[in-house]
Amino acid sequence: MKDMKRYAKASGRRRSGTRRARRQRQLICILACLILCLVAGYLGYRHIAKTEKPTVILPTPTPSIAVRRMDTASVEAALPYGLYTESYTSSLSEDDLWMEDFVDNRTPVDVKGVYLTAEVLNKKFDEVAALLDETEVNAVVFDIKNDKGYLTVKMDSPLLKEKGETLLFMSNLPALITKLKAHNIYCIARIVCFRDNYTPVKSPDYAVHMKTGELLKDRDGFYWLNPFKEEVWEFLTEIGREAARAGFDEVNFDYCRFGTDSKLKEADFGKELTAENKEAAITGFVKYACENLKPMGVYVSVDVFGAAVSSANDAAAIGQNYAEMAKYLDYICPMVYPSHYGKGYFNLDIPDKHPYELIYNAMLDSKKALASNKAKGRCADVRPWLQAFTATWVSGHITYGAKEVKDQINATYDAGYTGWLLWNPSPNTVYSGFRDGLEPESK
Repeated sequence: MKDMKRYAKASGRRRSGTRRARRQRQLICILACLILCLVAGYLGYRHIAKTEKPTVILPTPTPSIAVRRMDTASVEAALPYGLYTESYTSSLSEDDLWMEDFVDNRTPVDVKGVYLTAEVLNKKFDEVAALLDETEVNAVVFDIKNDKGYLTVKMDSPLLKEKGETLLFMSNLPALITKLKAHNIYCIARIVCFRDNYTPVKSPDYAVHMKTGELLKDRDGFYWLNPFKEEVWEFLTEIGREAARAGFDEVNFDYCRFGTDSKLKEADFGKELTAENKEAAITGFVKYACENLKPMGVYVSVDVFGAAVSSANDAAAIGQNYAEMAKYLDYICPMVYPSHYGKGYFNLDIPDKHPYELIYNAMLDSKKALASNKAKGRCADVRPWLQAFTATWVSGHITYGAKEVKDQINATYDAGYTGWLLWNPSPNTVYSGFRDGLEPESK
């Protein structure tokens, strides 16, 4: 009997121990599951935080190539527009008067233009005339100071003869302008500003130098004029004066910026290369050129990096403050070629493959950047450069033709703008592969 009692007690203790062990195991399992759930939830959150991107406005383009407009009043207040847009503030104050005595007798034109090289204008003018007469194109941009720095036409200015380097691409500029005007064409003189391979050699006092004394040459083999030097401002403005005297309707400044080469850190600009100083130099030149050229009856425009519209950091790197320059210019021309944007910009896998969406969102970013100027009543009109070439160097690119050009034009209209310029730098192109994307002549 005693043995039975001892056995029963022992058996009870074992059953009790077994139950406690079972409950402990269950608790451990529950705790382990909770910990695993918490870890999984945290990792999931980290993954979403890393990969999730802001929603952007991507309207679906219609197959029609008819010109389309939209009411953008509500769009003005829908901020931010783009993926990388930062807040712009204009320093324009209520009492910031500028050229208050200027009487503007110029006649504005809603420009729909193309860039053409001197080779095309000289050798294929009949094809050019057909493009101008048969399509909506009503403006032509061509160089009087080209990408290498040459002055491309004869200029009588003593300053330009002394400081500039001339290589005639067009022997009779007045005759060419007369021919274009006969087709009711608005003529725009393109002046490549600070990147210049010949003026710095002839006039090293205008150039950017290394601290060791030699001329700065960037990784692409180009010299640069120094944007801090006001005598360089005068040199470039004098080219604009010659364009006005020759009968151009507008002076367009390109490469109106600092370079991006890493060698700039080792260069001697005569002034500290801060973001503030760079923006002051570029905006200062823009203001100076406008003060001198507008009274001559020409409009003034500047080409701007597309990224400078959407990112204040990119703008500061090259000195192009979009809002500040727009206070003085007649037209500001962002180069929003889809091929020039990296993967993921505006949530687009390969921006080059989405011409409509890229241009639409970039133009809405332009509205945000210029909202302060617009509200204060002093703001340049926006006229974007659009892509009329195939960017074969872009991985995953598409072939650009009439449809892609029309998509970009429609996106410009849908964002609330009316003018545009097409860029193709080929010395042979007369835009024959893009004409079906242009409306018939309506001049």
